[in-house]
Amino acid sequence: MRGCSQIYAVRGAYSKQRSNFTGLLALLSTVRRLPRVSSPTFLLVDGHSLAFRSYYAFAKNRDGGLKNSQGVPTSICFGFLRSLLDTIEAQTPAAVAIAFDTAKPTFRHDADATYKGTRSETPEDFIPDIQNLERLLQAFGFTIVKAPGYEADDILGTISKQAADQGYTAKILSGDRDLFQLVGGARSVLYLSSAYGSGRAGSAAEFDRNRVVEKLGVPPEQVIDFKALCGDSSDNIPGVKGIGEKTAVKLLTDYPTLDAIYAAIDAGDPNLKGAVRKKLEADRDAAYHPSF
Repeated sequence: MRGCSQIYAVRGAYSKQRSNFTGLLALLSTVRRLPRVSSPTFLLVDGHSLAFRSYYAFAKNRDGGLKNSQGVPTSICFGFLRSLLDTIEAQTPAAVAIAFDTAKPTFRHDADATYKGTRSETPEDFIPDIQNLERLLQAFGFTIVKAPGYEADDILGTISKQAADQGYTAKILSGDRDLFQLVGGARSVLYLSSAYGSGRAGSAAEFDRNRVVEKLGVPPEQVIDFKALCGDSSDNIPGVKGIGEKTAVKLLTDYPTLDAIYAAIDAGDPNLKGAVRKKLEADRDAAYHPSF
């Protein structure tokens, strides 16, 4: 496959550093030691995002997902690897790293006991499938990165910045819109549709700054405040009750940040009035709930 000989360029540097934060720091120092180059692609993969996309793409069929002849679930392995290899073929990256969450609580759970509290339990057949996937990825020589106490998103954000600082074009393969906040300069997101894991949706859509604005109505630097206003049920972020996406976009068009919105309210800004003002005042604490 075209580009295959290049994707393992940093594998050796990561291979012994997969399970703890010390390993992540060592990984980052390795990225800093990579030679400066003229914008080759560093592909970063949101492992659990692609795994869930793959699982649910096949779990809805009449047989309840893919299995091998021994009954071992294979939806994740099949969908993930097909999508990953298709992306590698399309992007021809110089380096690849795949980030996964760990089972341990993160610093966000420590700060907020309700964080992601509305999510349903992981399906039983998901666990052996993703465990087999990690074994396959390691056998193929792909780099897997984990950091207990941190999410894959934290790893992706940190490594993508370090890679971009060293002259790489960092592309993050994910179905998580939270990562749009990282877009800018040499960083973009290859956004997965809900059907991507099954291969029905073709290539992932690449989001640069302009495309983030087209999708959300706000630029990357306002994504955090956008979610603070309208909430995110998947992460159990309440937002301001009664403030939807359109109103959040309007507010962030008129005021650059959440802080600026509330400063305007406190200053008696006449442009903030009526029902919207009342909702913002009533749910100020909820708006500042996702402050990390």
